[in-house]
Amino acid sequence: MDIPQDILNKFIVRKDYLDWINNEPSIFAYLDLTNMFHWQDVLGWKFRIKDVIRQLFTFPNIKEVKVYYGLNPRNQRDSEAFLNRIKKTGANLRPNPPKEMKFIKKDIDEALFFQRRTMTLFDRQIKSKIYELIDELKKSGIIIVEPKCNFDVEMTMDMLDDVEKITAIMLFSGDSDMQAPLERLRVKGKKIGIVGVRDMVAGELHRIKDKYIDFGKFYTGKRTYIESENPAFGGTA
Repeated sequence: MDIPQDILNKFIVRKDYLDWINNEPSIFAYLDLTNMFHWQDVLGWKFRIKDVIRQLFTFPNIKEVKVYYGLNPRNQRDSEAFLNRIKKTGANLRPNPPKEMKFIKKDIDEALFFQRRTMTLFDRQIKSKIYELIDELKKSGIIIVEPKCNFDVEMTMDMLDDVEKITAIMLFSGDSDMQAPLERLRVKGKKIGIVGVRDMVAGELHRIKDKYIDFGKFYTGKRTYIESENPAFGGTA
């Protein structure tokens, strides 16, 4: 039996999150999927974008959900199917038509495997083994690429275009590049809600926010996927 979403919101979502959302007459949500997919590594579980969107639309004062993501030319069939699933939720897929992802060569170094803070926990012997592995990978000629598709400009333009329609925004991103448009919204009296996960929200956004919403304590959808649905990394439609 499927539990109604309003019941899930009431009993799973933190009350202060619900209060903040319900106190704003007109909220637009902006979802940066490239940023959000990286959250899954920190959370330790996978989420479904359609469940996120469905949950947002259960709040009557969230008037629009805008989703930003690109088209993967290396896996076009699955990528197009994924984008079509987003459109079917009623969300506004941006930009339209979608931008193509670019694939950026990554440096092979310790940052590819470990966060800087984690590296400080290793002793000299373990670090030596890590550097030996890195040297071997470099000698092998392996090239590692990462899909890249930034939407800072598109999100900024949309937010400024929407300013007369909203009293608040919910930004699903931790990117410090969003500081400038958020400051403009604050000047115009708009409330700023930042949705993110620990250690993946820039300090600049924390300083400008009115409300921080921990995604793991907000999301009520399924968490059972073994593989990410992100088609940029081989997810399927």
